[in-house]
Amino acid sequence: MATGQRKAKAQPVGKRAADSKKSTYARGHRLSGKKLEFLLKAEDETLRERAAGAASGRAAKTLAKEGRLRALLVALNRGTVLKQHHTDGPVSIQCLRGNVVITVGDESTELTSGGLLILASKVQHEAKALRDSSILITMSFLRGK
Repeated sequence: MATGQRKAKAQPVGKRAADSKKSTYARGHRLSGKKLEFLLKAEDETLRERAAGAASGRAAKTLAKEGRLRALLVALNRGTVLKQHHTDGPVSIQCLRGNVVITVGDESTELTSGGLLILASKVQHEAKALRDSSILITMSFLRGK
């Protein structure tokens, strides 16, 4: 690729013709074929730009919403806090860029690029970006939603 050129934004694979009448949200998130495929770097670049202009200091995109599975990409500006919360099922948090501190009770874990933390169901946790960061969150619900 020549300098200055951007790679085209990734599109999910496996769309059906019938999906074209659905909203972009539904088409981009439901698994209608055998797989969905994303270029996380390109998705992150888009979210990074949105987060930079957001009052909340963050931007997110649901990559997959299928049965009990959710995959969410989140870009966080430095200093942004995701206040204490929990999920009904187990969750994995993978840091793709930057540094994020995940706090569970009195214990904190700093994730750097490539770091992965897995939490059990209903574990209260908080996240804080120490630098501009992005995280890939994968959740599995105990019952289909």
